[in-house]
Amino acid sequence: MYADNPFNKAKAGDRQALMDWFQNYQDEIARLAYQAGLQNQQIDALQRDLIESINEKLETLVEEDAENTLYKNAVHLIEKELAESNNKSEGLSLKFEEDQETHKALLRLPLQERLAVILIHFHGKQLKDAAEILMSQETAVESDTLAGLEKIKNELAVESVPDAERRLVLLDKSYNRIEFSNAAEIIEIDKLQAAEPEHAKESVQNKPEKKKTFALIAGASLFLTAVIGASLLFGDQPTVSQQADTSEENPTTVSKEMVKEWEAEFDEIRTTAPERLGLSPETFESLEYVQKADVLKDRTFSRQNVKQLQDDPERMQDQVDVLMLSIETPKGMLDFVENDQLNAAEISKFLVIYTEKTEQLMVIADNLLEKHKDELASAERDGGLAPDMLMNGRVDFPEEIENLTAALREHTLQYIPHPNVNRFRTVRDVNKFYEIRPFSTDGLSNYYMEVIRGAPYYDETGMLMPIEQLPFSITTMAGFLADPMLDPELKSKVEPLLANSFYAMVKGDFNTEVFDGDGVVKEEFRTAWDTSIQLAGNPVTFLLLPILEEFEASGWKESTHFDDLALSDILAAIEMERHGELEAKLPNGDMEIESAFLQLNDYDYNDIMPLYEEFSDSYKMDILSGIEPMEIIKLYYYANKIEDIETMWHLTADDELKPTLEEYTARWKKQPEITETRRSIEIYEDNFTRQGRKVYLIVPASMSGSNQDIQQRREMILITERDHIWLMQNQMDEYYAKEDNFGEFDSRVQTHYNNLLQSESLEAVNNATPAEIAGVFLLALEKEDVNTMRLLINKGELQLEDEEFKSRWITSGQFPAYSEIEGISFRVDIHNTGIQGLQGYVDIYNDLVTRENSHFLPLEKVGESWMVQDMFSH
Repeated sequence: MYADNPFNKAKAGDRQALMDWFQNYQDEIARLAYQAGLQNQQIDALQRDLIESINEKLETLVEEDAENTLYKNAVHLIEKELAESNNKSEGLSLKFEEDQETHKALLRLPLQERLAVILIHFHGKQLKDAAEILMSQETAVESDTLAGLEKIKNELAVESVPDAERRLVLLDKSYNRIEFSNAAEIIEIDKLQAAEPEHAKESVQNKPEKKKTFALIAGASLFLTAVIGASLLFGDQPTVSQQADTSEENPTTVSKEMVKEWEAEFDEIRTTAPERLGLSPETFESLEYVQKADVLKDRTFSRQNVKQLQDDPERMQDQVDVLMLSIETPKGMLDFVENDQLNAAEISKFLVIYTEKTEQLMVIADNLLEKHKDELASAERDGGLAPDMLMNGRVDFPEEIENLTAALREHTLQYIPHPNVNRFRTVRDVNKFYEIRPFSTDGLSNYYMEVIRGAPYYDETGMLMPIEQLPFSITTMAGFLADPMLDPELKSKVEPLLANSFYAMVKGDFNTEVFDGDGVVKEEFRTAWDTSIQLAGNPVTFLLLPILEEFEASGWKESTHFDDLALSDILAAIEMERHGELEAKLPNGDMEIESAFLQLNDYDYNDIMPLYEEFSDSYKMDILSGIEPMEIIKLYYYANKIEDIETMWHLTADDELKPTLEEYTARWKKQPEITETRRSIEIYEDNFTRQGRKVYLIVPASMSGSNQDIQQRREMILITERDHIWLMQNQMDEYYAKEDNFGEFDSRVQTHYNNLLQSESLEAVNNATPAEIAGVFLLALEKEDVNTMRLLINKGELQLEDEEFKSRWITSGQFPAYSEIEGISFRVDIHNTGIQGLQGYVDIYNDLVTRENSHFLPLEKVGESWMVQDMFSH
């Protein structure tokens, strides 16, 4: 496929490459012109003039500036055209009356305000880029945008600016559905002819004489520009061409026989698709993607296009491939590329076609499920709808549903219960993508699959997942959109999903109120926001952190940032992240971490003594402000060396893992001396993560040669939350080995077990450590004491009969006998304590030398006690 950089080739004088590069922006420019008020025929002429103006500047243009230059030229031409003509597009191409009303309100804005709103809200431009495009100041663009939104709000008679922005998001979706007519304007090739390098001129001297032809270039259909993989524009053709036989493995020309075979292949796919999809011919013909594929077929096999690409069969094959993908079923699309090697652009194109196609098929499927919801109510189990009963049920369902079910794999869809009403709905089944190499090995594809797997996230009934689950989807979408290499078309698919989902997670929707009857934020929203801060990156933190802090300060009743949040704010934050502008706006955003290295051989702590004496004298935190992380590590381990427990506690970060000073003192054990267990300590400047106001610096372990102590082989964590004060995260890790301290551990386990056996209450083991709880559980397992095991498992297995419980936990061989283990270690999950509370896991070792046959047991803190997580509940 046409994988070379078209911009560079265009600069080298390749007219076709210029067209290919311009094609990436044709849909955006056409929408920009329409949004600003131009009519279709004006848009055709504008695109012709625009590509000519870019061609003239190509020699001095660098690719990084090309997009903004293109927009800047487009805005100039739009302003000129609007000044010369009083006719404005009235939005007649928009199907919905509400969108027509919003479009007219947009057109009533003064031109500068209109363009500012369009660039910021419909084209996702940052203030910096919008100001460059409009040749204005950032403050002026921001002011124009706010003024424009206020006027649109008043025109539409909606309550607030965010409500007006919601109308703009809906309008944007309708803009994306408009098909623009092909341009009638013609550009002479000579007008686009860039000066060829001398070596290029020499290389063509011996070629046959060429004759001039002309190309249609302006106003191409938005769909065609989004779908056609290579340019359909025409270049010069040799006077004489020789057709290649279709049996030729590497033909040098496109023959009539080849075209006939391609047309026959298209017709075969089109003919068989309705039956494979379980659709009537009438329904199939009504599908938008089918109608567009027909248009694309006519275009691809037009005499002009075939003539243009007659000597370029490879590029013609690329166009044919896209055509076949456009008419194939979703499963057929995946089969079509299963053994292909696709480049990034081809993968993006495939995903766009697949998304649009499955969107249309999901609408048909969901309409059928709604139509027959009463007949399908019998597909249930335990009082709820069961998809497997619908897929494999022995009850006869309506013929339309039977046909749909039989063809569901061809749609790459699956049934799930609708969360808000008593009926089924469909979602995409993307598992096949993970089996196909072009997608399974592409990181961006994996992100995108996770995004569309659960889409749509909302419908006319409201959000389609619990508020508490939204952070995980939002994190995936935000991560996807933050990728600097993201394809613009894929970006346009995900942006509305993220904007609406994030807005609903923060401000609710028409079905879900954020506040309870007392005007206090509901617990599920607080949980969702906390989880988002823990999971998501800088854009979400930038918007949510001030909201959280203001609500917390007001007793969860008031937040100015909450009131001011607009629908598009999350997209603006992501654009700032993409341009590297967001980090500095975050708490501790001005912090710089410098790489550092400390060789521990013969290290004696002398250099840290002045700081230790000053800090241990008063424990004033300001003393540590600006002290480098390496110095804090030295300070902490010097206090450990001299057994200064209180100083170690004060050097410990204040989070969920930090106990009171009394608890810390009671449980304190001297840690192994780092100069004996580690070769060195190395800090990397980029080895940190952010969670809300906290920045976590991860310092990897570097153990001395023979040291096998698991506790000492894990990384150190330092945290800063304010004033560049770094503190050590409390280390809850435990490690017990037969040859070392297992005797003491075993004694405590036996005591805890007996106390639990007598009291049958978890209060008896409130003071047990996580590893000791695991030991008690394994001891009960060895004794087949099901009652004690059940008592230690959180939220699970209570309904199982004893025999079923034993088969899962005891006789399955998942865990070793307590009396046979040689070592046990516990590690806490330091990264996600704010999401699920305190969690961790124990590793259980039968053989400490080889570390073979180790076993894993997850734990979590519930109230005052540590408990075993239910491993089999899912």
